[in-house]
Amino acid sequence: MYAVISFSHKNVGVALREKLHFNDTDSIALLKQLNNIDNVLESMLLATCNRCEIYAYLQDSDVSKDLDSNSLNHYALAICAEMITKLANFKGIDKEILQNNAHIVLQSHAVHHVFSVASSLMSVVIGETQISGQMKAAYKLSYDNNLCAKALTRLLHFAFRCAAQVRTLTDISKNPVSVASIAVNLGLEYLEKNLQKANILVVGVGEMGLLCLKNLVKHDVNLTLCNRTKSNAQELLKTHNLENFVSILDFILLQTHINEYDIVFFAVAGGIILTHEMLQKLEKKRIFFDLSIPRNLAFDTTQLRTLGHHNIEVIDVDDLKSKAATHINARKESAQIAMGIVGQFVLDFEHWLSGLGVNPVIKAMREQAKLASYKEINRAIKKGYIPEALRNNIEKLLHSAFNEFLHAPTMKIKAMADDERSDSMLEAIANVFGAQDKILLNRYKCEYDTTKQ
Repeated sequence: MYAVISFSHKNVGVALREKLHFNDTDSIALLKQLNNIDNVLESMLLATCNRCEIYAYLQDSDVSKDLDSNSLNHYALAICAEMITKLANFKGIDKEILQNNAHIVLQSHAVHHVFSVASSLMSVVIGETQISGQMKAAYKLSYDNNLCAKALTRLLHFAFRCAAQVRTLTDISKNPVSVASIAVNLGLEYLEKNLQKANILVVGVGEMGLLCLKNLVKHDVNLTLCNRTKSNAQELLKTHNLENFVSILDFILLQTHINEYDIVFFAVAGGIILTHEMLQKLEKKRIFFDLSIPRNLAFDTTQLRTLGHHNIEVIDVDDLKSKAATHINARKESAQIAMGIVGQFVLDFEHWLSGLGVNPVIKAMREQAKLASYKEINRAIKKGYIPEALRNNIEKLLHSAFNEFLHAPTMKIKAMADDERSDSMLEAIANVFGAQDKILLNRYKCEYDTTKQ
């Protein structure tokens, strides 16, 4: 049974989400704990600025096999509660807070949720392309550390296929935008006609920082990049041919020069890097975008107002949700079409799984052999090659011959059952013998390349 535990921008504020931030080392450590829970077979963790989600595959125990659907859900919810407790203990958060805020979905609803996330239908900015790479990276981390296998691999493979189909058949990702691009556009609107004189700083060389840079270099502004490791900033500019358009500020000089900039985009890992004590009270209007989780700024607009900073506005990732409303409305029709595609993919996935088991394949293979033998016996009797009196004996002979012939293939197919690498082969065999009506996989492993969006 598939299960999803979600803490996202849809149900949890930024203050709690930043406490649920994970690096790769912490993700692996938590997933190992989750997989040690009874009946949790596989798990992966998707942790971004806008969501922290656990995707798990639960084993049907001997007890659960005798339960009706409602009781089975209670059984699964009890396991999810254990996973939330592990998460709460790992992060030092009151488990009641997490239990009360968690969005939990099971079985086909869990599949639908994962497909929708992969298709960017549950993103702050519908149609943004970052989520695809983030999901692939999360899956790769879990798979490479033996924390997920057959079940989640099948789920994620279909999720990526679903996302690709959504992008192909709708305009949802036409002229793709992101949280970063919306922040940049908002910042540029803030400056109105003073773009040429504007000093803009981007702090951080991660994905969000790079997206900010790429959107900003299109405009005539004075652009500076700052990062903890200067060599990484230099390498980023060189790799993307931005050396002639962006200057570099040493991180140790950030506090000294922060008040020189009209707009600052903060997107660096590590939590708080700027406090209100570092700010000067100036007449000019300034805007700070805190695009990082955990947040980089120790203050918000309201707190600055009480301290006398009336010309600085702070916008975090949750504030951008309302700013993205125009974009969301413009893509509403495409989103509705996309949801229909997701729904069809959920049905296709469940149908595919039902036909992927070895028993239907073996049954179809033997049924084909049986029908072929009966057909040839009937033709031989009709043409007078053998008498009707020998029908039963010949049927037994052919049955024994086909059993002998199919014994080795049957054993090999059964051996494939627990090997996720055999999915494509099983599907091909099922298609040949009529157990599957179409081929849905054309390769096994999910794409690992997180740079191509």
